[in-house]
Amino acid sequence: MAELTLQAIEKLVAGRLLFKIDRLTATSGARVGIVGRNGAGKSTLAHMIAGTDPDFSGQLIADAAVVYVPQIAPTIDQSGGQAMLARIRTALSQRPAILILDEPSSNLDEAYQQWLAQQLRRYHGLLLLISHDRQLLDAVATTIWAVDQQQFHAYPGNYTAYHEVRQRDYATQTTAYRQQVKHQRELQVAVQARHEKANRIRKGSRRMTPAERSNSRTLRETTAAKMDRGAKALVKRGQREATVAKPFTTAGFKLVATDFPAFTGKNVVTALHVTLRAHGQLIFRDGTFTIQPGSRVAITGANGSGKTTLLRAIMAGQTSGLSLAPGAKVGVFNQDMTVLDQQRRVWQTVRQASQLPDQTLRNVMGALGLPARFYDQLVAELSGGELVKLQLVRILVGHYNVLMLDEPTNYLDVDALDALAAYLKAYPGTVLFVSHDASFRQAVTNQTLVIKDRQITNPATRAMPAKAATADLALLQFKYDQLVQDPNAQSADLQALKRQIDAAKK
Repeated sequence: MAELTLQAIEKLVAGRLLFKIDRLTATSGARVGIVGRNGAGKSTLAHMIAGTDPDFSGQLIADAAVVYVPQIAPTIDQSGGQAMLARIRTALSQRPAILILDEPSSNLDEAYQQWLAQQLRRYHGLLLLISHDRQLLDAVATTIWAVDQQQFHAYPGNYTAYHEVRQRDYATQTTAYRQQVKHQRELQVAVQARHEKANRIRKGSRRMTPAERSNSRTLRETTAAKMDRGAKALVKRGQREATVAKPFTTAGFKLVATDFPAFTGKNVVTALHVTLRAHGQLIFRDGTFTIQPGSRVAITGANGSGKTTLLRAIMAGQTSGLSLAPGAKVGVFNQDMTVLDQQRRVWQTVRQASQLPDQTLRNVMGALGLPARFYDQLVAELSGGELVKLQLVRILVGHYNVLMLDEPTNYLDVDALDALAAYLKAYPGTVLFVSHDASFRQAVTNQTLVIKDRQITNPATRAMPAKAATADLALLQFKYDQLVQDPNAQSADLQALKRQIDAAKK
């Protein structure tokens, strides 16, 4: 039976405390979900347990062999999901006593997410699962190790059980903090009242004669001093009382449409009878769809089905029948961290990418997990998850009216996922994204494009009743939009097309 013990652990990075652990233990059969914000030290802990990072103080005992599967990025010949599946299968085939998986469900489609959960429930060794995937953690984890405020704590049960405990703790702390603030204000009022009364006693009454004022000076000073001592006693009492820390919260953000470039045109993307191929392989044939301004479109499909290929094709503008409107100013996120200048500061990187007000940038960065303490850090000093956040923030706040996001949810912690969903729902432009996170898609999207069996469908559009063929109407509208933008177009031609469109809609 494998056993893992961590006691009195402290991990420093560049001389500052990353995290500490009083005591954590786990044995074979346990499935431990490790959660926390990006950069809090989850992957660092995995490297420590795997033996590749011995630079820490305290006692760490792993009495069996450890297999560690790190976060996997896409390769030239494999998608991120395909690369991760290959590594997971290899790791499971070794039947390790202790298995560590770092974000294993990122890039996996729904079918493989279910397969992964089944495989991990059947695993009999000690599993350590670093993940932001709430569904996977609920399906697999029996214990949660959570890092918060530089401290690891253990919670029994799956992610939902942990989250409920944290919500109760937050509510309790919030109530206690508010009561503490109220009590402190009452003490301050009482102290101030005593000091003011002492000052009045020292001055004496205006009606006193000089003789009375002189004769009562000693008594008045004694009484006033007693009042001052009472005030000091109140202050000391307040200092002795237990203090409750203010619950951690992040500032929200308000997006204003005028802060982003306006989009003119009826459709952002138009596809008419498109056949898409990549590397000699057919992605889909005869695809027809439109994406209107303000849409939040999820592109879904199995691993390797061509979701990323479609995003790239829209941007490239070289596929017959597939067009991006001239008015689209596109920001692209694809987890390519090489575009970031490693020697720049974090704040400088974001500030130079955006025209939004400073406070809006601070609020967005804080909500996504890059608060003020990151501003002066060099990009080169950030963790992998923090680099993802920085690259994502640069795109979100850029001067764009269309966002194309390829797997923006990968490697983001749960708080950042919620903040990203809130941002995209409030974003005044158009969003196209690929994500395997079903909860995130449900929270954000109002349109879905599904690539399956070498076809692309828009379920919402197909389900809508129409008196004219969707393709015919889309083709007419496409021709009309092109004619509107043509400076040599004749008014009569425009009117004729408009009548055809109106007739097709009836």
